[in-house]
Amino acid sequence: MERAVPSIFPAMVEGERVRLREVNSDDFEATWGWASRAEFFRFLPIDQPTRDEERAWLDSVVVEAHEVPRRQYELGIEVVDSCELIGMVRLGVDSERHRSASIGYGISPDRWGHGYATEAAELIVGFGFEALGLHRVWATHHPDNLASRKVLEKVGLREEGRRRDDRLIGGAWYDSVVCSILEDDWRLRRTRS
Repeated sequence: MERAVPSIFPAMVEGERVRLREVNSDDFEATWGWASRAEFFRFLPIDQPTRDEERAWLDSVVVEAHEVPRRQYELGIEVVDSCELIGMVRLGVDSERHRSASIGYGISPDRWGHGYATEAAELIVGFGFEALGLHRVWATHHPDNLASRKVLEKVGLREEGRRRDDRLIGGAWYDSVVCSILEDDWRLRRTRS
């Protein structure tokens, strides 16, 4: 049965410790706070931006959020208690017909290892299935990024395979490990918790 994936603006999803929310130009100093750090980009398939490039990227995220149909949800990860923006999470609808989307996330290195990425990934996957009616959510990670692999496993994504020489990072080619979760897997996990 084919159905349209809805466009939602503003998108906001609140969890126990973090909320996912739309970003705006006032968030630039927070995004530059982690984007100015080389370790943030260690496993990402993009080069570290200049300050002007980061500002242009944030401006484009704000504009794209208003597009209809909306296919990109690049949301800030904000700590509920402090309202501090500590990272970003993305859900990109790659096929409306097949109700499929990819996710990605990045957390400020100061906040690594505290479970924020796991909670944000759980929230964005739930948003994809519950609010957007998706059938499949998938992600890739660098083979050496064990922290990201653990996040995806905790959220219920299972490894599907490996794409060889899929990403050019820092002048070298790397494979991507592909993981996914289906709506039935998600619903089963929710009934067990």
